[in-house]
Amino acid sequence: MSEFWQALAQGVLIGSTYGLLALGMGLVYGVSGIVNFAHGDFISLAMFMSLALFSAFALDPYVSALITIPVMALIGGLVYRYLLRPMAGHQFLMIVQLTLGLSLVLQNGILMVFGGQPARTPSIVESKLIILGDVVLRLPHLIAFVVAFAMAIGLYVMLRSTDFGRSIRAVHQNARAAALMGVDVGRVQVVTFAIGVGILAVAAALLLPGTPITPTQGLQYTVITLLVVVLGGMTNFVSIMLSGLVIGLSEAFGQIYVSDTLGRLVPYAIFVLIMLFRPQGLTWRTS
Repeated sequence: MSEFWQALAQGVLIGSTYGLLALGMGLVYGVSGIVNFAHGDFISLAMFMSLALFSAFALDPYVSALITIPVMALIGGLVYRYLLRPMAGHQFLMIVQLTLGLSLVLQNGILMVFGGQPARTPSIVESKLIILGDVVLRLPHLIAFVVAFAMAIGLYVMLRSTDFGRSIRAVHQNARAAALMGVDVGRVQVVTFAIGVGILAVAAALLLPGTPITPTQGLQYTVITLLVVVLGGMTNFVSIMLSGLVIGLSEAFGQIYVSDTLGRLVPYAIFVLIMLFRPQGLTWRTS
């Protein structure tokens, strides 16, 4: 029974971070229709920025996030404005090829600067544990859980209660009609992409403590993010966070009750089963 509670706690904590990773992609897709296959490589870029800041100034990943978040948001805005936006409205495969090319550029750029060996960015909290009976939780996972859900709630409130949030929803529903109503669609798309990439910098800081990083890890994050986003219906924030929990729990239970290697396949099996019987994923109408 202790294994069950351990898997449950671990799955919820990890799944919340997966949900946060997917929120960035869902937000961008909602206003631009772009599926960013360089998603995971932006996470890698943020992680290696934190590594550089640690090497130069001994900054903890949580502290360096104060620098990496605005820098990554700026990079995201520039990438969309000058690289992706001119391609908007073209064939889907052209966008896919462009973002895949961007992924290779980021991956090889990181490889050239930092080398190919795994690296770590130490944190003062990475080895701290919280023991609740038979359940042992890593403090970084608990911090990630709290921050992920706080950000999800903040984004939801922003979309529902602010003028810019209403502009995002308008562009998502009908970009042409939104433009006719005076919404600057291009500005909304650029800022939204910047916010999405900034969210990835937050996720990178939450994932870093105690986690080895490599220049080629981006694909892993892209795949898990696509899994969560598709399962969550692409643009529904509540469903995306729920899907993150489902994937995190299936991964945790798979690794404990199946095996460490085969258990990593369980989320994909769960994904296939859900999509077979519920092609729309876990989404539902919230308004």
